[in-house]
Amino acid sequence: MSRLPFFVLVAFALAACDDDPPKPTATSAEVKPPAPAASTPAPPPAASAPEPPRKRREGPCPKDANVTFSDPTLEGAVRVQLQKPTGPISRAELGKVKTLKLSQAPADDDLDPCIFPLFTGVKGVYLAPGKLDDLTPLKTLTQIESLRVSVTRVTDLTPLAGLIKLDRLDIGRTPVSDLRPLAACVNLTELQIDETEVSDLSPLAKLKKLEMLSIKRTKVSDLSPLKELTKLKNLYIGGSLVKDVSAVQGIPGIKLHEG
Repeated sequence: MSRLPFFVLVAFALAACDDDPPKPTATSAEVKPPAPAASTPAPPPAASAPEPPRKRREGPCPKDANVTFSDPTLEGAVRVQLQKPTGPISRAELGKVKTLKLSQAPADDDLDPCIFPLFTGVKGVYLAPGKLDDLTPLKTLTQIESLRVSVTRVTDLTPLAGLIKLDRLDIGRTPVSDLRPLAACVNLTELQIDETEVSDLSPLAKLKKLEMLSIKRTKVSDLSPLKELTKLKNLYIGGSLVKDVSAVQGIPGIKLHEG
């Protein structure tokens, strides 16, 4: 039997070494990274707790000769008016107060029904913004000429119906919608009802002394109730629903402010 030449055997060996090695067979399933866990939705925000009902002062008013103030801001304003920094203040002295400037502290409390009626000679009352919603303690203060209750929660103007000397009134940025109690306030010369819920100006038709009226950003659209107010000089209507101003254009010298 003939033998293969040596160089032939070497060639076969080299060819065998050049063959690709066999690919390994997978013996187990391919491991995949775990899927991200589903995010848990955030719980809805808890509803805010309802505001507790306002506390009203109840019971009979004390008859002591001297008064005790529960509101330090009110007491401070009274002492400034009376020029009495210290010492007791009598009930009679409250009748000498002419101006109550209470805008330095939020009006979050009711007007004291035992003290405010004693301000029988007050002419100007300027209340602070806040949660105040009842003007009843003012209803007997018939000397009031200037009153500001803006940025409060007042809705009912009925306590003002008897304030026949009222000359200037600001109820802007309150929830007031009904102006009928003001129909008797025939001495009003300035009235601001900006950003209220008022839509009807009919109760103002007989306020013949009215010189300035501001109804900015209200639901008022009809100016015809004002057409006989011949002393009206400045009317502010910016942001209201007024489209037609012809009803008041015949008022001599009136200025319309639409900004």
